[in-house]
Amino acid sequence: MTEGSDRYLLVGCGLGLLGELDKILPAGSVTVVEEPDLLDAGDLRAKAAARACVGEVLDGPAQRHDGGSPLPAEALRGVVAVIPAWEYSVVATAACAEAAGVPGAGVAAARRLRDKVELRRAADAAGLPQPRWTEPDGVAEVRAFARANGGECVLKPADRQANVGVVVLGPGDDLDAAWRATLAADDPKLRSANWTPGRFLAEQRLRGPEISAEVLVADGEVVWVNVTDKSVWPGAHPVEAGHVLPSTVDPKVRDRVVAANRALVAAVGFGSGALHSEWILVDGTEPYLVECAGRLPGGAIVPLIDLAYGGSLVEDFVRVLRGERPQRPEQARRGAAVRFVTARPGLVRAVHGVSEAGSVEGVFAAVATVAEGATVGPLTSAWDRAGHVLSVAEDAGRAALVAARGAALISFDIDPSAAAD
Repeated sequence: MTEGSDRYLLVGCGLGLLGELDKILPAGSVTVVEEPDLLDAGDLRAKAAARACVGEVLDGPAQRHDGGSPLPAEALRGVVAVIPAWEYSVVATAACAEAAGVPGAGVAAARRLRDKVELRRAADAAGLPQPRWTEPDGVAEVRAFARANGGECVLKPADRQANVGVVVLGPGDDLDAAWRATLAADDPKLRSANWTPGRFLAEQRLRGPEISAEVLVADGEVVWVNVTDKSVWPGAHPVEAGHVLPSTVDPKVRDRVVAANRALVAAVGFGSGALHSEWILVDGTEPYLVECAGRLPGGAIVPLIDLAYGGSLVEDFVRVLRGERPQRPEQARRGAAVRFVTARPGLVRAVHGVSEAGSVEGVFAAVATVAEGATVGPLTSAWDRAGHVLSVAEDAGRAALVAARGAALISFDIDPSAAAD
């Protein structure tokens, strides 16, 4: 992709993203900076260094949110792009980009995106449609907010990802237990123990189709948008069950989603990079903002985009962070989908059907993410899913059917007597 003299900084040790960067960046061109406790867990230091593109792995406060660069000036010399690995490194990424003099989100925008309370305030100031909300200090305020909103609300941390700590509450639910669970919700594999927990939100529960928008932004201008249809499992924890793209919404609705994302970019003052915004289409037509991350999407959406549109979204993301404006196809050539699978809580005795799922025509990949001997907990966040099936087909509807067919073939023998709390 570039000459070998260019240097890249990856803030956060994302092994999956490193695998993609390995395909496009020269050997030894990437410096990884990560919190020491996370590098030491799971032997991440050695795993990152094994990638050909990685030249150096540094200990550093990659999850700091004070807006200061976590690296000295000499460590940023020659860097042409600073890349966020995941949610918790977005602010440090923006700070490093500013210190290195290269394009990035901007520290102020990154902090608004990392704190859902600040995002709500920015969206309100810009007049963006979104649910009613409050920042509760305790369960009494959650109870009062729910009472004012028909006895229901959504309770969530303001600074987590992957649905960690999110709970949908209705009349008669135990709000005290929900508040305690949300306070305790953590993301220890990705969040450093040195990071201080943030704030919480209680929000109006909205109903309607759920979508996301994957957006590339260059110098404050939206240069590419994909819209993805999303499904979630029912219940108190709205964990994503699948994604299908490109979205099958009416073109006029899609135009509203694109316009809403342009307004969102302006509202937070976002500079350059990627946004993954989530929306509920109230009455099936009007996009209301759920939340937005200043990074590439998770949930297998990146490979789905590559399957549907061609090219490499990661490569074009890096180009944007270098100050370029890559030309991406505006229309998908075909449809792509992912369907996630779950297992009952307990000890996994056996896993069945993965190879059969992978053999279904149109299935691109079938994976069980838990193995024999693993213990499965209740489904409360994206990290509790047990596998997934990716598919590609001539259109989005067909791709969704293929992914569902493959996912139905995967099953687990579970010993429920070993269920986690």
